Amino acid sequence: MVRELYQRLREYFNNLPEPTEEERQFIRELNAGYFPITSVHRDDLEGQGFDVEKISDDDMQNLAEKMADDYHEQLFWPSMEIIAGEILVFPRQRGSYCPKCGSKHISFDATGKLHKCDQCGQTWDDSLYVLAEYPDDASIFEEEEIGYPSWESEDNGARYVPEYDYITHLEEIPERDKCYRAVCWPDSQKYMGTKGCEPIQDENGIRDFGTSAYWVPLLLTEEAAERRMDKKKVPVCPECGGTDIDILSDEGVAVCNDCCLEWPYAED
Repeated sequence: MVRELYQRLREYFNNLPEPTEEERQFIRELNAGYFPITSVHRDDLEGQGFDVEKISDDDMQNLAEKMADDYHEQLFWPSMEIIAGEILVFPRQRGSYCPKCGSKHISFDATGKLHKCDQCGQTWDDSLYVLAEYPDDASIFEEEEIGYPSWESEDNGARYVPEYDYITHLEEIPERDKCYRAVCWPDSQKYMGTKGCEPIQDENGIRDFGTSAYWVPLLLTEEAAERRMDKKKVPVCPECGGTDIDILSDEGVAVCNDCCLEWPYAED
């Protein structure tokens, strides 16, 4: 009954031709987004054997307030989540739950820049994209405008979509050879003309990553990272540029076997 009265009040005041300032304020409050759940009536008490003749309006108001407090403290939040999420299947905010099992218990590893579900162990990287193309059904990503189109795929509906959305919608973990990173200028220079690397050409992609950005396979970026690490690990002789070096860790020196130069050196 309360919900019906609330809705009738809202319709009445919203349809006033020339509301006063006080009525405008009331209209704003009515349209603030609150929706009544239920109410308590003397008939409810009488049905449970209470003597309603001896219960005042103040008593009823006090009862209603305490029932509301009790409901909020115990059942309100879990009931709302179960009904909204599992029964009515309302959409959830992206990133607030695990794309695999739906758990809200998510942790973030700042070092590896990975999100991890504490319940099922699934991880995902917000900067990682998956090329969704046949035999994947990428139509849902296009319909919901998720990700960016691929112009070079044989599948004209193929899209680069965030790993999180790929797992959520297709319910499968992407293979590493389907994963890409958006590499922006000037780092993208080294990938221009490289097989498997695709320039980002669509309007949204250029807006988000800039001009001259490329979709680069994850395996290729990992190889480049490994090469950079190898270069850091191998010392270069400051005299002749040779890399045939012996590291004498105990003495804290490096010796070039080409020119025999010896210099102080500490390993990382």
